[in-house]
Amino acid sequence: MRFRPEQHFRMADRLSAQALDQADLKKRDRIEATARVFRRLAVRAYLAIDASMKRRDWSRFKDDATFAGLIDTPSPWSSLAEWECHLEDLEKLPPSKQLRLLIEQAEEAIVRRKLGLL
Repeated sequence: MRFRPEQHFRMADRLSAQALDQADLKKRDRIEATARVFRRLAVRAYLAIDASMKRRDWSRFKDDATFAGLIDTPSPWSSLAEWECHLEDLEKLPPSKQLRLLIEQAEEAIVRRKLGLL
């Protein structure tokens, strides 16, 4: 049974809300990690539908460069075009672990906007 990207996002949002209510930090981190998995599943499910978005080889993103934290991300309410421009800028940088997280965040924001969830 395949789930739609919207269903994965709904589950991720529900888990993130549960994580905010947790007092135990280990449990909060574990729940938030599960929510991140559901977000990635949503993006992966959308990649199967939309040919304009490309799959990535995450094995290149192993370095610990710290410059990626200096990149200013668009606001959560920014337009689709602004997030796509941000993703293109990120793709020009050398791969690192922090850059992978920023690319995942940008892909998630783009998919949410294309699905009309934001």
